[in-house]
Order: sequence, then structure tokens, then C-alpha cells
Amino acid sequence: MERGGTFRQQPVFDKSGREVEQVTRALHMVEKDVCHRGGARGIEYLDMLAKLGIGNAHPGGFGETIEQLKVYPIEPGKKVLEVGCGTGRTACYLAEQGCEVTAVDIRPEMITKAKIRAEKQGAQVEFLIGDVCQLPFEDGTFDVVMVESVTNFADAQKAVSEYYRVLKPGGKLYDREVIKVKEMTSGIHRALCSFYGVSRIYKLEEWQELFEANNFVDVTSTGIHPFPLTMFEDQVQHPDPVHLSDRQSFMDPRIWQITARYDELVNKYHPYMGYTLMIGSKA
Repeated sequence: MERGGTFRQQPVFDKSGREVEQVTRALHMVEKDVCHRGGARGIEYLDMLAKLGIGNAHPGGFGETIEQLKVYPIEPGKKVLEVGCGTGRTACYLAEQGCEVTAVDIRPEMITKAKIRAEKQGAQVEFLIGDVCQLPFEDGTFDVVMVESVTNFADAQKAVSEYYRVLKPGGKLYDREVIKVKEMTSGIHRALCSFYGVSRIYKLEEWQELFEANNFVDVTSTGIHPFPLTMFEDQVQHPDPVHLSDRQSFMDPRIWQITARYDELVNKYHPYMGYTLMIGSKA
């Protein structure tokens, strides 16, 4: 997410580089989340994400989204579902590329902000309130399901099963998730899971097994990418043209508290984590 002190409602790039980096450091693990199981701590994260209106709170940021769509392009006219869409930045980008996009998020305030974004950008997207564990669509509706760091924050088994259900035969799932890249002590695992509001952090091979257990075929990944220490570079290279933060959000002391906690954890434990893009097809 983003952080700030006594900021006016201005783009964060109006601030000094040091302030911007502080603000952005906590963004990428304050994840877009539906069907959350993490309790009060996780809900607090989601409240802050909604208040700050961040559009790239996933590993690698928006630059990674753009790169993915270069390597794995989606043909114009394809029916695409984005789950856990947040403020709709990816959904609107897909629509601008000619896709027929539907996007869901479990939080009404996120859907409200996503609709504002779509109006400002002139993007045609159908935004709906929806739960990744019980998607409000018929079987075989979409050509592509796109997920950016949502499944690990849900009941992953139910979520992946739902992705499969709503895909058409031959449809593709693209799911970018945080992964565990080396063994952790139980104490480290508890600390990270508590901070992120998840029950566990999956290894790459465990994601592959989960996809295959839910009938996906041709399951591959982009391998292990290093866990980013900051989103500052992504914010500079791909600034969000639409600013959707609530007026008083940067004055909330909890935001600074989370930034400090994030810095502490990521500096200590980032070697244990990475991220990947999982890809699977429906037969």
C-alpha cells in the first residue's frame, strides 16, 4: 500500500523521493484480497488498501502486469475475468487492449473506486461485488481468468476450483502469487503469516500441485522471482494516472505503523520469499 504523513490529497509523486519510498514500501504485501481468512489484522490491511486506493499492490507492481501481457498476450475480444480487482487498474488496462472484461472484488468500496477509475479512463468494464470462493457466474463463461496475488489470501483450494469452473474449455488461468523459496522456522512462518493475514505460504511446487489437483493441464510457471524490497521503482516507471485515496488516509497513524512493521519483516525475511506467475489451462 501507500503511506503518508500530513499529506494533502495529491499524487504521491509530488513528495520527496524519500517520502515516496516510505509510502510505497508497504504496498505490495497489502494485497488485494477476497474470501479473507486472516481475522482483524487482515481486515485492517484491506481497510487501508481501500482508503488509499492503490492500483498495483501485488508483487512486481503494474510493470509486471504489463510485462506479463507482452509475453502472454490476450487477444482482443476475449472474455476476461479479473478476481480481486481492487481499484480496477489491471481491469481497465485489459479493456483498453480490446478485451471484454468483467472484474470482481468482495469489497464494495473497491468496486466504487474501480468504477470511478473506469469512468476517468474511458474504459468499458463490468465491475461486480463477488467472492472468489463463490464466483457469481455460470460454468464456462470466460476465456481467461486473471489473478494478481489474491488466491493465497483466500481458501486457495476453493478459489482455484472456482477459476476452473468459470473458464471455458481451452481457457487460461494466470495467477501471480507470493511463494516460499526456502525452508523457514516455525517462528518465521508464524510472523509472516500473521503479518500478511494468511494461513500459510506455498512453495512453487505446492502451487503446481494445487492447480493439477483441480484439473488444470499444461501447468507451468515463470519460475522464482526475487521478492521486491520496494515498489518505488514501479511507482516511478508506471505512475497511476488515477488517484483514488480517501482525503484523510495519509494522516492515519496505522499506515505508518504498518510501514515500520513491513520494513522490519521484509529486511529480516525477504530471502525466504519470492513470487511467480502460475499458468494453467482448462482441458
